[in-house]
Amino acid sequence: MTDNRQAYIKMMSILVGCTEAMCGKNFPAELAWQVDAENLASKLFFHLGTVYQLQEGTTLPKIEGIIPQYVDFPSISTLTRAAFETFLCFHFIFIQPPTIEEKKFRHDIWKLGGLLERQRFITTTAEGAEKVREEKVICERIKENIMKNPIFEQLTEPRKKDAIKGKWRLGNQWVDIAANSGNHKEFFISLYAYLSSFAHSGHLGIIQFSQATERHLQVSLAKIYTSVNLTLMSHFILAYCSFFEDAQTYLDNHEEHKYFVQTYFITAEDWEQLIRRS
Repeated sequence: MTDNRQAYIKMMSILVGCTEAMCGKNFPAELAWQVDAENLASKLFFHLGTVYQLQEGTTLPKIEGIIPQYVDFPSISTLTRAAFETFLCFHFIFIQPPTIEEKKFRHDIWKLGGLLERQRFITTTAEGAEKVREEKVICERIKENIMKNPIFEQLTEPRKKDAIKGKWRLGNQWVDIAANSGNHKEFFISLYAYLSSFAHSGHLGIIQFSQATERHLQVSLAKIYTSVNLTLMSHFILAYCSFFEDAQTYLDNHEEHKYFVQTYFITAEDWEQLIRRS
């Protein structure tokens, strides 16, 4: 059986191989929005790479009263949550919609949401104020495109309001998006609640933190995320390859890699069987 840490690095290298297959590809203007799929892949890679590094342990200078070395499993948990949300965002925008037109529509709403969020930032420089003014015009243009889109007319009134406010999840909760991405609903609810407890300083996370005072316990808790993220990466890789033909060709040309990724791909049906056996 392959060591999970070795498997983790191997899966990350396959992820890199799939994304590198897109290097040098020129997107025509009408498909330029698809570059953000690559940006999400890079974001995911950053999170997962940092998770790996944090599992090695954090070493501080020798200062009286400070623990010199520890494994920061609460941060690993928080990064895993961010990685999971990155995958779900990618899947909701680029994979779940059945047509290119709807994928682009969801991307427009997502982009609008980001720009509207920056409109609320406080600016302290003339350059910053000018940027806000420029992006306000862009926001209005995107809103117009969204409202002119035939897909917009198919939305309910509450969802139309979400769309022009840049609320890209369109009324869906993370658990809804997770279920639509092939994750087991109950498993996701349980996992996400656990991860969120660390991210939001919930008492459950504090209880776990207070109990893991010894390094070997911290290591044990950190190891959980190796398996979780191996499955997460397998889902992302297969989804990414289904969106980009060049990435799929890379995976098809590396049968060993393809088999390895599929080994860690756990479906909702697989989880259901595991739950029934327990």
